[in-house]
Amino acid sequence: MDDAALRAWFDERTARHEFSGVALAWRDGGPAFSYAGGLAHRGHGVPITDRTRFAIASVTKMITATTILRLVDRGLVELSQPLVEILPEAQRPVALTAAHTVHHLLSHTSGLRDYHDDEDPNSFIALWDRIPTYHVRRPVDVLPLFADLPAVRRPGQAFQYVDANFVLAGLVIEALAGRRWEDVAAEEILGPAAMADTAVEAIDDEPARLATGYVTDDGPADRRRSNVFSVTANGMPDGGMISTATDLARYVDSLVGGRLLSPPLLAAMTRPQGPPSTDLEQYGYGCWLVVEDGAVTIIGHGGGDPGVSARVAHHLAAGTTIVVLCNQDRGSWAATRQITEAFGLADPRKIPIS
Repeated sequence: MDDAALRAWFDERTARHEFSGVALAWRDGGPAFSYAGGLAHRGHGVPITDRTRFAIASVTKMITATTILRLVDRGLVELSQPLVEILPEAQRPVALTAAHTVHHLLSHTSGLRDYHDDEDPNSFIALWDRIPTYHVRRPVDVLPLFADLPAVRRPGQAFQYVDANFVLAGLVIEALAGRRWEDVAAEEILGPAAMADTAVEAIDDEPARLATGYVTDDGPADRRRSNVFSVTANGMPDGGMISTATDLARYVDSLVGGRLLSPPLLAAMTRPQGPPSTDLEQYGYGCWLVVEDGAVTIIGHGGGDPGVSARVAHHLAAGTTIVVLCNQDRGSWAATRQITEAFGLADPRKIPIS
């Protein structure tokens, strides 16, 4: 790897405002490459450093899923357990049936309808015309957005990525533990994995060292709006946790090192859980998988919210984790691709330039 050439690539992207964030390649328990560039707060001119914390959008799903699997390991719940046996009646969407299980939530095979349209980038922002973002502080606050919607299909029939599944997963954790889902995650995952900079914190509490997210558009970079009115006040179990690149690398180390889950549950989390498929990308429990010739080669997750772009990719054979966190809603895919190529790793996905 040509370290100077890789840094020059990041410097050029940062100067053009095409990258603002941190990038990390991690192996053998430490950084093999790290970069930080851009501004954590434009108004105050605060630069991003390797200690800057970022909202990580749907990368949160990996931690939510691992938390539930820890509860499975403890015998508090089974993956095959019907959700109607766990969730209070007031927290059950009308489409929920006795056939829906914990497995269906974590594998995105519930057949439930989402609370926004993933294909329409304006759909998520439009939600907050119905419920102001500052009112969305607990998972139960998201329920009105999808509780009355009919199902798309019967559970188990097909994989479909649905954020609402993980809103319900957070409510499952709270019902089982009798505590906030993020407190359970902190005890079960964040503490054991030494993730001291990771938490769910309200935006209006001004979390320490948090990079402000900026929504990209066609205008000049110095006029980009912050995402304060475009994301929920608190992070949710389907997305919005705050973390650092180092913390997420430590999480992956702890996960694949067998320090968080029993071998059977780790194996279940990191193998395809949907109906049989030949797709290059498939889903386990709370994580995306790259499957080549029937073998899983990469595990991880991506995330995107207004003002947020995040990627985590762990290359199993090379024992290398790539983490890219951005405080604008583009840049992480291109950076992930560049680091992947610089380290001589293979990723068969067509990663876009932007």
